[in-house]
Amino acid sequence: MCFHKRPAGALPALCLLPFAFDLLPGSAFAGQSGAQSGGQSHDRPRQQSSPAKPDPVARAEEDLRRAIKPEERSWALIELGRAYFGKGEEDKAEQQFKAALEADPGNAEAYVDLGQIRIVQHRLPLAEEAFRNAVRVAPDHAVGYSALAQLLVQTGRSAEARGVLERAVSLDPGDWRSEYELASLLGDAGEVGQAREVLAKVVAQNPDFLPAREQLGLDTLRRGDLKGATAEAEALIGKNPEAAEGHRIMALVLWRQQNLEGSLAECAMALDIDPESKSMQLLQAIELWRLDRKKEARDAFVRAAKGQPSLATADTFCRMVICGAKDISSVDEFLRKNRWALLPPPQP
Repeated sequence: MCFHKRPAGALPALCLLPFAFDLLPGSAFAGQSGAQSGGQSHDRPRQQSSPAKPDPVARAEEDLRRAIKPEERSWALIELGRAYFGKGEEDKAEQQFKAALEADPGNAEAYVDLGQIRIVQHRLPLAEEAFRNAVRVAPDHAVGYSALAQLLVQTGRSAEARGVLERAVSLDPGDWRSEYELASLLGDAGEVGQAREVLAKVVAQNPDFLPAREQLGLDTLRRGDLKGATAEAEALIGKNPEAAEGHRIMALVLWRQQNLEGSLAECAMALDIDPESKSMQLLQAIELWRLDRKKEARDAFVRAAKGQPSLATADTFCRMVICGAKDISSVDEFLRKNRWALLPPPQP
C-alpha cells in the first residue's frame, strides 16, 4: 500500500533519537499562571492567568472521532499516540501507533513513531524492524531513513549507516541533523575533506548548531591554523559563554601553545558545563600531570577512564584529544610510564 502524506496541520514525528532525547515525557504541556493584579482597593485582587491550553489527549480523541476514512483514522491515532507520549504514557502511545498501522499499513510515519517508542523502551531490535518497515512501505520517506541510520550508528554499524544517511540527505537536503551525522562518519573513515564540506553546509543551514561549529573549529586546529581556531573559539564563547563547545576548542588551542594554566582553566569551564566530556577529562589529567599535580592528575585520569573497556580505549581517547605528532608522543610516554593512573583507587 502506498504511503499517505501527512494531512495539513499534523505534528511531525517524535524526534527521540540521540539528537533529541530531551523530548522524553515531561512538562511540555504545563500551563503557567499569570501575575496577580490589584491596586489599593479593599476588594479581593483578581488573578489573571493565561488561557488554559486544551488537553492534547482530549483534542486528539476528538479528531479521532471525526475521522472517517482509514488513512484519516491512521493519522488521528498517530496524533493520539504522540499526545499520550507527551504525558509519559508510553504503553498507551505504543497501542495507538499499532492501531494506526492496522488502519493503514502503508503509513510510514506510524512505523517511525513506533520504532522511536521502542528505543525508549530499550527494545532496539524491534525498533530497527519498525524503521525498516517504514522505508519498505515508503522508499522516499526521508525521516524513516534518518531514524534507521541513527539506530545503526548507535549499534556500531557505521558502514551501513553511512549509506542510509546518504539516502536520507538525498531525499531531504534540508535535513541538517542527518548531514551532521554523515560528516561524523566521514571523519571517522578518514575522509576529512569531504567531512569538512558537509559540516560547512550544516553550519550554513543552522549557524546556531554549536556541535557542528565545534567540529569545524577542531578541524581548523588539526590543520595547524591556531589563529583560525582561536577566532572560532572566541566567536562561540562570545555567542554563548554557557556552552561547552567554545571552551573545548580554546582549551586545545592553549594546549598547543603550551599555555597549560590557561588550558586547564578552559578545561575546568568546559567540564563545569559538560562534566561527561571525555576529551576534556583526559586533557585535564595530562595537564595536571605536566604541572606536577600528580594526585589530582591521577584522580582525573581515573574519572576519564571510568567505564572504558580497556586501556587501549583510553589510548584512543588521548589521541582524539591531542593534535600534532609531538603531543601524541608525550601522551605515549605518559601512558607507558603511568598506566597505574588508569587503575581504580585502592579500596580502604
